[in-house]
Amino acid sequence: MRVRLALAGGLALIALTLLRTLAHAPLVPDKARSVPPETQLVATTHDIGGCQSREVLPRGTVAIRLGLFGVTSPEVALRVFAGSRVLTEGTLPAGWSGEGATVPVPALPRTVAPVRVCFTMESVTGEVTMVGRRTPPADATVGGARPLPGRIAIEYLHPGSRSWASLAVSVARRLGLGRAAAGTGNALLVLVLALTVLTLSSWLVVRDLR
Repeated sequence: MRVRLALAGGLALIALTLLRTLAHAPLVPDKARSVPPETQLVATTHDIGGCQSREVLPRGTVAIRLGLFGVTSPEVALRVFAGSRVLTEGTLPAGWSGEGATVPVPALPRTVAPVRVCFTMESVTGEVTMVGRRTPPADATVGGARPLPGRIAIEYLHPGSRSWASLAVSVARRLGLGRAAAGTGNALLVLVLALTVLTLSSWLVVRDLR
């Protein structure tokens, strides 16, 4: 009986998590984007950090994505300054992955410019790559006491106007592109298969308890 209750509770928790996720809006980049990730600036296995001046922090920014990539990704600490005053700050725990290091920060009610974005990575255990655009030293990100080869790519993210549920058809259509049998049905097929596996697994557990 306890196993059945635990199974029912687990399935309910999965459903609740799915519904909450679909109700949320994905993060989208603001138009006030920094330089694009055109080229590799630095690749290092040592602790690294830097500050980039003349940035624009848009209002409502809830996360800042830095052009950093690593296999064994370390913790990233970030602060945004207006002069010597800290406007907002955040920390991304070690183990992040994906397109850059996305650091959550408290949102501000207004746009602030110019600002200085500073970040540090400590206890680096593998190679970390910084990407951005090569610039003259006067415009480059400053790492320690000297400028880096260019400016690091930075994106300022805010919640989108549409939830994941409203984007489901569009996402499914894109997932179906470039496949042997292209179409929205590919994503639907994967969903049906996943639900089938979950249903059969639950049924087998209940059957074995009889």
